[in-house]
Amino acid sequence: MLISISWITMPKPVGTCGATKMKIMAIICHNGDNSGESYGYDIWKTMKERFHIYLGDNDIGNVYHHLNDLCEMNFVIREDEDVSGKCFYKMTDEGLSLKKRYDKYIEILESGK
Repeated sequence: MLISISWITMPKPVGTCGATKMKIMAIICHNGDNSGESYGYDIWKTMKERFHIYLGDNDIGNVYHHLNDLCEMNFVIREDEDVSGKCFYKMTDEGLSLKKRYDKYIEILESGK
């Protein structure tokens, strides 16, 4: 008897950039291009509202996990906390060099849909 397990998804190897990281980079890039700031809670909120993922309040930790990975890969940098306690994220040149991979997500952010 054969059992299909195609519904099981394996985690991506550490250090890879899947769609979620691309969406986060698109948000940070879009905010930077429009004189906005990017911090964890705002990125999570945008992921919920614009990409309809991480809908639960407990999912914010996933965003910080991806942000830490992106920092380790040198695609984004984390700036020190400001007086409000927020840590802000900005794109690096290396992260910007991947823009073709996350351009479609920037289009979604710019479309207002």
